[in-house]
Amino acid sequence: MKILLITQWYKPIKGAVKRMARIADHLSKPGNEVTVLTGFPSYPTGILPKTYTWKLWASEKDKKVNILRTYEYPTPNKGVIKRLLNYFSFTVSASLAALFLPPQDVVIVSSPSFFAGIAGLIAAKLKKSQFIFDIRDLWPDSAIELGFLKSKWQIKLLETLEKTYYRRANKITTATPGIKRHLLAEKVPPEKLVLLLNSVNTEKFKPQKVSREKYGFKKDDFIVCYVGNHGRLYDLQNIIKTALILKIFPKIKFLFVGEGEEKENLIKLAQKLKTRNVIFLPEKPNDEIIKIVNFSDVGLISLANIKVSQESMPVKASEYLGCGKPVVASISGDMKKYLIDHQAGLIYPTGSAQKAAEAILKLYHNPKLLKKMGLNGRKLALEVFSDKNFYKILDQLKD
Repeated sequence: MKILLITQWYKPIKGAVKRMARIADHLSKPGNEVTVLTGFPSYPTGILPKTYTWKLWASEKDKKVNILRTYEYPTPNKGVIKRLLNYFSFTVSASLAALFLPPQDVVIVSSPSFFAGIAGLIAAKLKKSQFIFDIRDLWPDSAIELGFLKSKWQIKLLETLEKTYYRRANKITTATPGIKRHLLAEKVPPEKLVLLLNSVNTEKFKPQKVSREKYGFKKDDFIVCYVGNHGRLYDLQNIIKTALILKIFPKIKFLFVGEGEEKENLIKLAQKLKTRNVIFLPEKPNDEIIKIVNFSDVGLISLANIKVSQESMPVKASEYLGCGKPVVASISGDMKKYLIDHQAGLIYPTGSAQKAAEAILKLYHNPKLLKKMGLNGRKLALEVFSDKNFYKILDQLKD
C-alpha cells in the first residue's frame, strides 16, 4: 500500500511533529511505502539549516520513510503576515509537488497547518486516493479566538474550506474527544470520525534516575518544569508570576524548556520581576527531554483562557505522566477529567498565580502525595495514552 502523509512540520523539528512522526514510522511496515511531503525545517525559529539554502525541494530517507521536502518561506513563529506567507508558500509548493508524485492509495493530512489540507485535496483527487484528515487543533476557530482573524470575509472563506475538508474526507481523526464533539455538532457524519488520542512511547518516557546536578541543580531542589511551545496558546506569564510568589521557597525552581513567539517576552518579564528561581533552556532533542522530565518533580501545563486551548490534550501531558510525574495544570475538558479521576494531578483556575502556587506547595510539602500522584500518572499513561492504543486504532483505520 502506498501512503502519502502531508504535514508542514516534520523531523528534525521537535514538539509539533511527534504525532505525524509516530504515524509515519508505524505505517512504514513491510508491504507499505510511506512518503512524507513536508516543508524545510525552519520552525519555530525561522532559521533554515544551510543544507536547504537556495533549494526548492529535497529528497531524503528516514529509515523506511521517504521524505520529500518542498520550499516554505522561513520565518520565526510570530507575526501574522509572515506566518501566513510561511503557510501559503508551503501549500503552493506541496500542491505542485503532488502533481508529480506516483499514485497513492491513501493520503493523510495533518492540521494545523490548516492550509496543508489544500495540497491533500489535490493529491487525493489526482491520485484517486482515500483522504484522511487528521485534526490536532481546530481551525479557523483557534485563529479567531487568538485574534489573528477578524475580517468577516476571511473567516467565511476559511470556514468554507474547513467544511470542504470535512465533506471530502473519507475519515477524520481527532486528537481529543472535544474536537470530535465539535465536529458532531457541525453535522459531520459520526461514521467518518475516529478518536486518535495523542500518545507517548511508554518504553522511552518512563521513570528513571537522572542526575540533576549535571544540569546545575541541587539534589534537594524541587523542580517544576514546563516543556514545549512558548506561544500564545499557553498562559506562561502566569507561571512567571507564580514563581515570584514562591521565591520565598529557595528550593523551588521553575524550568522552561523550548522556543516560541512569547519566549523573549517571558525572559524579559522574569528579569523585570527578578525571579531568580526561573531558568530557561532552549529546545532540546527527545532523549534530552526524557532526562529533564525525569529529574523534575512536577510537570506544568498552563493553558490560556481560550476555549480551543482549554479543551486540548497537549502531548507534554502524556510525557509527564509517562515519566511518573504529577501534573499541575490550568485546563478544562477531557484532560482535566483524566487527571482528577485518576488522581494524577492538581488543577488550578486559569490566570490565577496564587492558586497555581498553592497547588505546587501542596505537592512540595507532601512527598507522599507527590509520589502517589506520580504512580497514578504512570498508570494513566499506560492505560490511556500508550502508543499501543494509538497504533491499534491506526491499524484499524488503515484497514
